[in-house]
Amino acid sequence: MSDTPDAIEQRPWTESDGPEPDVHVYPHESKPGLYVKINGQWRRAVVDARHIHPDRGVSYQCSVSLGTGANVSRTYQWGQPGVRYAYGPNQGQLPTD
Repeated sequence: MSDTPDAIEQRPWTESDGPEPDVHVYPHESKPGLYVKINGQWRRAVVDARHIHPDRGVSYQCSVSLGTGANVSRTYQWGQPGVRYAYGPNQGQLPTD
């Protein structure tokens, strides 16, 4: 897993990308989770929304901690090696280390 590249953040949608994505916002109590590789470290991310782009596939907008104590909002396209499934909606949060 150490040779897995970092996740690449997806830029926001613009009109030049074609049709707007279909966006599903997850309720606070049932948000799924991902593992996202950032700066060589796997980070836990809580998914806030799923974006289905007609021409760009699926991406996930999530809150992720960069180790500074504060979360940032980032969007990552699904299917890249640096983004992995952690848990589904209603499966609870991952334990803290």
